[in-house]
Amino acid sequence: MARKTKAEAEATRESILDAAEKMFFEQGVSRTSLEQIARAAGVTRGAIYWHFRNKQALFEAMLGRVRNPMEARLADLLEQQRSIDALRDICVDSLRQLATSEHHFRVFSILFLRTESDTGLAAQEEISGRSVQLLQQYFGIPAVRNTLAADITPELAALALNSHFVGIYFQWLKTPDHWNLVEQAPALVDIIFRGLQRR
Repeated sequence: MARKTKAEAEATRESILDAAEKMFFEQGVSRTSLEQIARAAGVTRGAIYWHFRNKQALFEAMLGRVRNPMEARLADLLEQQRSIDALRDICVDSLRQLATSEHHFRVFSILFLRTESDTGLAAQEEISGRSVQLLQQYFGIPAVRNTLAADITPELAALALNSHFVGIYFQWLKTPDHWNLVEQAPALVDIIFRGLQRR
């Protein structure tokens, strides 16, 4: 059999990730086998092992497709030392993306609601820890810190903002039909930002 080109290998990897996302969403992570994912992707188990060490690595790569772009936006915010209004816009965008992107809805549903073991909790903690770290550095920028209320440290601002968003994600994913998240996103974001900033 001819060796696959780099583009073909990447296409196979993406099809495996798509199938894993679909199967994890439908059945939960612990109840989905690599054999089931291979069948859904139209590949062999060997093809999965070529790209991913095990199911845990596959799960982490699936999460990375939504986590990495968001982390990149926060890292850019920090590097460019952009204003707190830019952070607000990112927060609004993230909520609206959750509500309008089937891909984001499935992945975060898997993360928050369909991991029946410590895998999900560990992934949530890792993502939250990285977000808090980036936000803490961002809120520590002098021009940004000067916008915070006098009794709010960069550490507290980062923890508060991250906790606010984890709560919104979790509650909306459980009952998406009870919220109009696209319309309510700006107000939900402004509630926390008003509490963080100087009046």
